[in-house]
Amino acid sequence: MTAVPNPQPRRPFGLGRRALLAFLVLIVIAAALIILRFVIPSHVPPTPPEAKGDNLEPAVVASVQAARDRVLREPRSAHAWGGMGEVFLANELEAQSGPCFAEAERLDPGNPRWCYFQAGPLLNQGDREAAVPHLLRAVERCSDKDDGAAAVRLLLAETLMTLGRFDEAGAQIRHVLDRQPQDDRANFDAGRLAMLRQDGEAARMYLLRCLNSPFARQSASALLAAASERSGRAADAEQFRAQADRLPKDLPWVDPFVNEYLLLSVKKRNRFRLAESLQAAGNYPEAVATVRPLTAEYPDDYLPPLLLGQCLAQMRDFPGGESALRQALRLAPDKVQTHYYLALLLFEEGEELSKQGEDGRKRAAALFREAEASARKALALKPDYGFALMALGLSLKHLGRRTEALAALRQAVRCNPEFADLHLRLAEMLAEDGQYAEARSDFEQALRLAPEATWRQEVRARLAALPKSPER
Repeated sequence: MTAVPNPQPRRPFGLGRRALLAFLVLIVIAAALIILRFVIPSHVPPTPPEAKGDNLEPAVVASVQAARDRVLREPRSAHAWGGMGEVFLANELEAQSGPCFAEAERLDPGNPRWCYFQAGPLLNQGDREAAVPHLLRAVERCSDKDDGAAAVRLLLAETLMTLGRFDEAGAQIRHVLDRQPQDDRANFDAGRLAMLRQDGEAARMYLLRCLNSPFARQSASALLAAASERSGRAADAEQFRAQADRLPKDLPWVDPFVNEYLLLSVKKRNRFRLAESLQAAGNYPEAVATVRPLTAEYPDDYLPPLLLGQCLAQMRDFPGGESALRQALRLAPDKVQTHYYLALLLFEEGEELSKQGEDGRKRAAALFREAEASARKALALKPDYGFALMALGLSLKHLGRRTEALAALRQAVRCNPEFADLHLRLAEMLAEDGQYAEARSDFEQALRLAPEATWRQEVRARLAALPKSPER
C-alpha cells in the first residue's frame, strides 16, 4: 500500500497576511484622497474684489464691503459670491463682478443667473462673441416657467441676430412666441429679424403688434417706416416716420433678473430705473415701495414724487397720488407731464365719484373743473400734447360742455394720431352724439393701432352695434 504523505499544515498568516496588509494600505490611500478632496480643497477661491473707482459714493463702498465680508465668512456659498457680483452690477462696477459670478457658477452650476450676469458686461463692452456661451448656458438652465426665462432667451436671440446668426436667433424667438404670442419683445425681435431677411410683409405683421407698447412703439414705428418704403408704400412710410419722431423714447425692456440686482443698488439713478421698470411691468406696489424712500432721501427732486403719484393713481389711491403729484408740482411747476397726470387723476377720481348718487356727482363736478384747469396748464406748456387734450376733452364732457369736449378730442387725435386710446375716446363720444360714420372710422383705427389690446372684443361689439341708418 502506498503511503499518502501528510499535507503540510496551513500557516494562518501566510498569503492571507499579505493580502490583508495590501487591503489596509488601499484603505489608507482612499482615506487620504477623501481628506484631500473634502478637507483640503483642490480649488482655491479667488480673492473677493474690493470697490474700486473714482469718486465712489460712501454708500456704494459700504454696500460692497458688506457683501465682501459675507464672502469671507462663507467662501463656499454661491449666493454670497453671486450676491457680491450683483452689488457690483447694481452700482455700475461691472469689471469687478466677473470673478464673483464665475465662482458662483462653479459652486452652483444649475443656476441660470450666474452665467447670465457674466454676459451683460461683455455685451456692454461690445464683445458679443464672448457673451454667447454664457447666454447659451443660461438658456439651457432656465425653465420656461421661470420668471425671466423669456428675457434670457430673447437677449440671446438679439445677440445672435447682431452676429448674423439668423437661423439660431429665429429659433429662440419662435420658442418664446409659441408660448407667449403677445410678448412685445418677442414680436419686436421677430419684426427686426424679418427686416434683416428682407421680408417686409412679415416685418409689418410683427411690428404692428408693438405700436401700443411703451417699450417698442418708437422703434417699431421707425422700422415700419423703412419696411413701408421698401414695399413702395410711400404714404405709410411718411406716416410712420412722423410718428417715430413724435413718440417719446422707448422704455428699457423689463428683465426680472436685472430688476433682482437693481434692488441692491444704492445709487439714486439705478433705484429710480428699477421703480420705472416695475411700474412699466404693472408691479405698482413694488414700484411704490422702491420709489417712496427716494422722495424722502431727495426732497428737492420732483421725479420721485411724480413717479410715486403715477403709481398710486394706477392703484386707485387717489388721495395719495394727488398728494404726491402736488408735491412734484411744488418742486417743478413747469413740468407738463405732472400737470397732465394730475388732470388725469382728478378726472378718474371724479368719474368714480359720479356713480355714487347726488352728493357724489356734486363732488365729482368740482374734480372735473380742477382736472380741466390742470389739463389747460399742461397745454399752456405744450399745446400739441395729445393726452392732455384728451384729459381736457373728457373733463369737459362730464361738465356738459360737449361741443368743446369734442373739439378737444378731435385735436388730440390730430396731434397724436399714433395712439389708439385717443381714437377710442373720440370714437366713443362721436357714437354717443350719433356721428356714426366718423365713430366707425376711429374705432377701426383704434383696432389697427392696438392689435393686442384687451378691449378689442368690446370695441368690435360696439362697431357691430353702430346703426347703419343716416346720421342725425
